[in-house]
Amino acid sequence: MGELSPVLSLLSPQESFREFRDNGLMLVGMPFGLENICDYEPGGHHPVHLGDVLNGRYKVMDKLGHGGRANIWLCSDVSQQALTTQYFAVKILMASASIDDSPELRAYRLLRRGLAKSDAAEHFCLPLGRFDFQGPNGRHFAIVYPVLGPRVVVSRPVPHLVAEKGKPVREAKELCFQAVKAMAGLHSHGICHGDFRPANILMRIQGLAGLSEDELRLTLGPPRTVDVVQASGEGPWPLTAPAYLVKPIEWGLLDLSGNGFDLVTDKLCVVDFAESFDVRDLPEDLATPLEYCPPEYVLDKRLGTASDIWALGCTLFEIRAGRRLFDIPVEDPDEHLVRMVEILGKLPEPWWSTTWEARRRCLGDGKYTAGRQRGAGNSWLSGESELHAPPSRVPLAKKRNSSSSIEDLLAGGLAHDFNHLGTSNHDRAQEEEMALFADLLRRIFKYVPEQRISAEDILEHPWLAL
Repeated sequence: MGELSPVLSLLSPQESFREFRDNGLMLVGMPFGLENICDYEPGGHHPVHLGDVLNGRYKVMDKLGHGGRANIWLCSDVSQQALTTQYFAVKILMASASIDDSPELRAYRLLRRGLAKSDAAEHFCLPLGRFDFQGPNGRHFAIVYPVLGPRVVVSRPVPHLVAEKGKPVREAKELCFQAVKAMAGLHSHGICHGDFRPANILMRIQGLAGLSEDELRLTLGPPRTVDVVQASGEGPWPLTAPAYLVKPIEWGLLDLSGNGFDLVTDKLCVVDFAESFDVRDLPEDLATPLEYCPPEYVLDKRLGTASDIWALGCTLFEIRAGRRLFDIPVEDPDEHLVRMVEILGKLPEPWWSTTWEARRRCLGDGKYTAGRQRGAGNSWLSGESELHAPPSRVPLAKKRNSSSSIEDLLAGGLAHDFNHLGTSNHDRAQEEEMALFADLLRRIFKYVPEQRISAEDILEHPWLAL
């Protein structure tokens, strides 16, 4: 038996600030990549075991993933109406999230708006059905979706994607085109995604339909589980918790075995519409990570299609460059704004002098020098600003000393992916592509929301046509 892992160690970086609750359960072995065991309690996750049959139809075969409010299970359809074996993703919401106005049900808005019949329909993960059931932790919604694969940025190793001499990596740009097409489709139907980023863009897969359960195991490998035990070692087992947790399928491991190349297609699909909203009914807040948030949201809590466009720009950079554009060590608004200024230049008024209250602490009290100009649009930093601050309050920009422009970041090398040895498969972009990509990003990352390019216009930009 492996080493017992205390519940506190189960918290992922995203969950590390959540309230800690001790429900008397512990894990045997490493807890990484798993949901919080503390969430198996009334109002929390439904306890699921491999082989369970949900709603008399969906047999649990493996785990596809988990989030803050749900677990997603790979299930085979064991109903008599299935002529050949079919597989589905069943997303089971926490009981506390299974309410009539649950954000998870916003995906049905896409169906009502007719996106299933739009030109971009293949790029949306739309619900196929839903059922509710009662469990030991309460009443749960279960939403049935098609089975999807890995995240777009880490879909597979890409030696075959290295461009021919003088040509860009077309496959990576095709993924970017699909991402833009998906957003243009949403906006044309009056919907903003609200949380558009690579984590919510998955690759479609093929080849599972018709596989027997044994063939599925040979293709995906056996499920990986981590046992759950009671910390006290005494008393009856609580009905609120499973006997083990299941780790999500590791698509990278499938690639190493060769099976992943037969399953993962070149078509992406946008998922998770829990933060989506109608352009005529703007929300007051979002749960989007700061790295993908525009300045008008960080400083003024303003949202709209322009905020989606900003997130799209971050996503395009991440797909093409293989790394985040506004990468910050912690979820801190000031850190994010400093990084933004380092790359894009001085914020407009009144943000710079008034709205951003921590600006002088972060960037100093001295005269700010925006740096040299690089084409039309925002000013681009080429070096550090003149910073003057007490030694005990060294500005964030001074500590990091990493001011750069979009061109500087692109000149550092582009990659479509990272291989599974942890090294980057770099592709030195040709100068023409780099210049066009930088031009597109400048048009996206306008500080004034009304000046940002639309998704429809991005589709016509020469970088995607090159």
